[in-house]
Amino acid sequence: MACVKKVNEAKKHSDELDKQLKIWHRKYEKIVKLLLLGTGESGKTTILKQMKILHISGYTVSERREKVAEILQNVHESIYDIVRNMRLLNPPLDLENSNNEKSLKYIVQLGPDGPSTFSEEYFQHVEALWKDRSVQMSYRRSNEYQLIDSAKYFLDQLETLKRPDYVPSDQDILRSRKTTTEIQKIEFSLKIPKRYGGGSQTFWMFDVGGQRGARKKWIQVFDGIRSVLFLVACSDFDQTLREQTSTNRLKEALILFENMWYSRFLQESGIILFLNKQDVLMEKIKQGKSIRQNFPEYDSYIMNPKDGRSDDEYLRTRSFIRDLFLGITTKKTPAHHEYVVFHRVSLPIEDVIRKRGFYYHFTTATDTNNIKMVFEDVHSMILAENLSVAGLE
Repeated sequence: MACVKKVNEAKKHSDELDKQLKIWHRKYEKIVKLLLLGTGESGKTTILKQMKILHISGYTVSERREKVAEILQNVHESIYDIVRNMRLLNPPLDLENSNNEKSLKYIVQLGPDGPSTFSEEYFQHVEALWKDRSVQMSYRRSNEYQLIDSAKYFLDQLETLKRPDYVPSDQDILRSRKTTTEIQKIEFSLKIPKRYGGGSQTFWMFDVGGQRGARKKWIQVFDGIRSVLFLVACSDFDQTLREQTSTNRLKEALILFENMWYSRFLQESGIILFLNKQDVLMEKIKQGKSIRQNFPEYDSYIMNPKDGRSDDEYLRTRSFIRDLFLGITTKKTPAHHEYVVFHRVSLPIEDVIRKRGFYYHFTTATDTNNIKMVFEDVHSMILAENLSVAGLE
């Protein structure tokens, strides 16, 4: 009898476990999994930070203080790269004020890792260099070397950043940069409008490193991805990769987008293209920089009148970049991508792609209001597709 009792208890435990697994599986299937893809420094991690600000509780005071070291490292990385490269440019630049030579040597001798502590002496050297007109000119030529986008933002705030009681703002956190080497995940829930049935929707958003060396990890999170948010740094048209300085960043993004578009692992995933860093793009155009140097086909580009005035160089440039990516989604399928398994059936990939949802947005990832509106559109799109799949719309 004792043996029978043990068997019954084991079966009961097994049944309870099966029940819990089924409940978990049903919940898991309802979760919308979003994947952030794109080349390095395209703004993926910034989107993840925005989701924390918008849809979770934001950053606590202790979390903000933890970001101080990262921001100060960004300050050093910025001034170090600017002054180290100024004499390597063609033509080279020399300091306008020769008295700043001591400060330049001080910063360069610290190396890329910076000081162990950020002293008053350190900030005095950085402030003196940043005020030098030749250093400013070196900054304006930063497309000729590698420099983080937030360099000017942080160097303009030295008085605030050096204070012992400094606590980073949301904007400071959004602008801070640290290379993503591991897969990051954030979970949040949004209310579902009554017109879509009410209730709430849980999202899992994954961020993976965009540098070439980190892309081998991407496949780890491909399973069950509902939508891919592919980020493009539109301002990268005149910059090269950190990992391979002979390769144009925007051209690399186009290759990566095409590989993602035809990936057999993502054929059931919707694609949302974020044409990001519109603020940086606009600033570059205002400075007189042009995309035609790296993309000579720009000269013959005919802009759609619906996109605005063709004599507006910024609008023309952003439309041209958008159409480079849209062209990939409409061109003839390469021979090695002709068939793919879709819902367990082998189909011509062109048939699968026609069923896929594809959308694009012009974005500035550091602008919380912009990302709030864009993500509301993304959420509505996903809800509408849910109804469509269920045959309710």
